Amino acid sequence: MTRLSGDLPPTRGQKRVTLYDGSSDAGRYPFQFPLSTYFLLMKTLNMPQRALVLILALACCPVASCATAVAADRPNIVWIVSEDNSIHYLEHFFEGGAPAPNIEAMAAHGLTFNNAFSNAPVCSVARTTLATACYGPRIGTQFHRRYAMAPMPQGLRMFPAYLRDAGYYTTNNSKKDYNAVEGQGVWDASSRTASWRNRPKQDQPFFHMQSHAQSHEGSLHFNHAVFENDKTKTDPNSIQLADYHPNTPLFRYTHARYHDRMLDIDEIVGKTIEQLRQDGLLEDTFIFYFGDHGGVLPRSKGYIYESGLHVPLVIRVPKNFKHLAPSADGTRLDGFVSFIDFGPTTLHLAGVKVPSQVDGKAFLGKSISQSAINAQDESFGYADRFDEKYDFIRSIRKGKYQYIRNYQPYLPDGLNNNYRYKNLAFAEWRDLYNAGKLSGAAKQFFDSKPPEMLFDCETDPHQVKNLANDPKYAKVLTKLRRRLQQTVKGLPDLSFYPESYLADNAMQNPVAFGQQHKQQIAELVDIADLALLPFKEAKPALLAAMTSDDPMKRYWAAMACTAFAADASEISVNLKPLLEDNVLIVRMRAAEFLGRIGEINPQITLTEIVNTTKNSVEATEALNSIVWFKDFFNGKYPVKRSDFNPVSDGADVDDRLNYINGVPYPPKAGKGKGRKPDAAKNKKK
Repeated sequence: MTRLSGDLPPTRGQKRVTLYDGSSDAGRYPFQFPLSTYFLLMKTLNMPQRALVLILALACCPVASCATAVAADRPNIVWIVSEDNSIHYLEHFFEGGAPAPNIEAMAAHGLTFNNAFSNAPVCSVARTTLATACYGPRIGTQFHRRYAMAPMPQGLRMFPAYLRDAGYYTTNNSKKDYNAVEGQGVWDASSRTASWRNRPKQDQPFFHMQSHAQSHEGSLHFNHAVFENDKTKTDPNSIQLADYHPNTPLFRYTHARYHDRMLDIDEIVGKTIEQLRQDGLLEDTFIFYFGDHGGVLPRSKGYIYESGLHVPLVIRVPKNFKHLAPSADGTRLDGFVSFIDFGPTTLHLAGVKVPSQVDGKAFLGKSISQSAINAQDESFGYADRFDEKYDFIRSIRKGKYQYIRNYQPYLPDGLNNNYRYKNLAFAEWRDLYNAGKLSGAAKQFFDSKPPEMLFDCETDPHQVKNLANDPKYAKVLTKLRRRLQQTVKGLPDLSFYPESYLADNAMQNPVAFGQQHKQQIAELVDIADLALLPFKEAKPALLAAMTSDDPMKRYWAAMACTAFAADASEISVNLKPLLEDNVLIVRMRAAEFLGRIGEINPQITLTEIVNTTKNSVEATEALNSIVWFKDFFNGKYPVKRSDFNPVSDGADVDDRLNYINGVPYPPKAGKGKGRKPDAAKNKKK
């Protein structure tokens, strides 16, 4: 419907009239002319002539820019985001979880998504995926936290900018934690006081995102005095522990304490809904409640299992916009949705065109049916560096199965990360392992991983029974393996280059770099996947890759050999020349293989790399391996702090050296020179 508006700010001292089409999709300032001209025209012309002028004026505007939103035309959207919690801590989603009456009331007035997934299991990567609607490994935002900020893909902005262009008031309160450059015009306000209540016109539609740290990992960084003296609302004896957790009083207390945090989150949800009701906005507002990734007990946040990726999602549907929902209130939907889809869904609900450069697609709004949603049964996950801890893992959740590809399977999940082990339960778990008191599922966290894993998430929700070697699941395994291979080649996935190489060569334009090197990445994927073959079959291709002119092929040949471990020892003589490779990262991977099979002391080569490289990211990569050899080879490869005198002290070099020194968080620890100010060590989340 065409309307006249004279409510825009004066332009060069003269108030102007704006024409717009309320049914259009985008554009803020379509057609303007001075108010005096408008009155002159309306006074001079008769009614048919006036109508003709208006029609011609609108015809002169590009269709794409003939819209600005008003609250009566489009819904408001609010995101309530709790930090660090997977489905496992809410009874609405998982047996044994905490009750959440306000979230459950939302579900009664809206939709529950049984299969909602973060694409990454840690804050900055997950939140950047939300903001960009793009897969992190495609656009260079997959590492937590960034050592180099990635530019947004050419021609693409973070999705709230498109809402703002369409007349929405966009606010964020207040966590961002992006690994990509935000750019201009994303938020009208982003601060601890940002609110829809601050919008200049009360009939302006809004998008508001609010994050709540009450459930953050840091809420479980209590000391022994708290454990011994502070009682929880939730009875620790009522807790159903995960199958992989040791059954100790400390684990029960930690789990119960986190249930209490979920009670806090539920209260916050209720208060937010009440604010909207008081403002007379509730039935014009879609309210999303979700966790920003999994967490937060050990083996959840930071890990690519269901406990790290599977998040709660409930959407309250307002009465005035029921026509934009695919199902009746109270419906539980089984279709898969991922963080790449949340931005496109918000745009589509607002009637704003979804940019073609994104990886996600809308799951609510016009022309989207329940059957279409439920037909979606796949989610892609990625896990790379978390602070100073490196790993490289990808996953496909397809239906009830999750396939996990460990590209560095020799690295145990329990490899030290300073921030994780501030949690007393984490530290107790490691102490029990070192004392030889763990067995079965509880011990898996500290063992090397198989190159691929397959889990039935329905019968094995805590994922402790790997089906990858079970002949009954061979067809499922092959199908999902091929699907993952297609995905990483198709993106293409930039992590097939080490982060140190990407930081130097790709971060000016990661997307363009990936496209230019797409064929090479596909070849690197094939070399990496030699680790999935019997060694005898893989041997000829491994030998060829070791002597390739391409250092990245030599790099992956060495890593595949490390995955094979002793099975590849017969070609160790062929790999030893790589210890003198002119590319340091290749030397590093050669030392890993030869150290794992016991042919050399790898710490000599790795320490030399740390002390000589001018690339602080490369030094951090080497220190990751040093800590692995230090902690998981029965004291065979010790190191001490005095062994290290690095010429580069940026990235996370200090974090690793502080751990080796026995004091992960020394008093008055300074910031690494290579870190962004907001990525300082004591602000890790």
